[in-house]
This record gives sequence, structure tokens and C-alpha cells, in this order.
Amino acid sequence: MEIRKACSRRLRGCAFASFAYLATTALSVWLLKGPMTDAPTSLRAMVSLLPLIPIGFAIREVLHLVRASDELQRRIDLEALAVAALVVGLACLSLGFLVSAQVFEIKGSSVLIWMFPALSVTYVLARVRAQRHYR
Repeated sequence: MEIRKACSRRLRGCAFASFAYLATTALSVWLLKGPMTDAPTSLRAMVSLLPLIPIGFAIREVLHLVRASDELQRRIDLEALAVAALVVGLACLSLGFLVSAQVFEIKGSSVLIWMFPALSVTYVLARVRAQRHYR
């Protein structure tokens, strides 16, 4: 039962960090497109990196969650992480081939911004699938 409490506490921490990420991203974009349009580059760089703070907290919570889990749960997490990395990597490779064949055009900054959220969502979906597999 103690593991469940730790797990739910860590998941609440991840949820809070996710909402904080959304809020800081919205704030950052608003500031950079609005009041800070003509701000010095160093200040714009700091504001653009603001969403990394809650991501750091989410990473910390996930690490604590994995460390508190048993061997089966670690196996599930490892499998989910491997699937997420492979799926997102294959999607990026496919997009790269399509862009190099001039099927369509993508800005590099757009791809880079969506990498971590794509990995996170794919990890969660793969984790749910792996948990069902090991039931």
C-alpha cells in the first residue's frame, strides 16, 4: 500500500508539472510575441527556456517513481521507454525522408519543439499497453 501512495503522490507531481509546463509555455510565447519583441537576445533566451523548469520537476518525479517501483514495474517502464523512443525516432526518420523528397516542408524549430511532448505521450500510451500485457 505504501508503494501506491508514493506512486499517486508522484503522479500528482507529474500532473502539476505538466500544467505548470503548459502555463509557462503560454506565458513564454505571449511574452516573446508581445511585450518582449524588442528585448535583448539574452533576455529573450531566458524567457524561451522558462518551460524547462517544470519539465525538470516532472523528470525528477518520474525518476523517483521508477526508483520506488518493483522489478515488474521497472520492466514495464523500460519497455514503454523503448517503444516511445523507437516510434518517435521512426516518425522523425520518415518525416526526414519526406522532407528530403520535397513532399512537403517543415521548419526545424517546429520539429524540435514537439519532440519531448511526442516522446512523453507515446511513453504513456506504450506504458498503458505494457501494463495490460503483463496483467
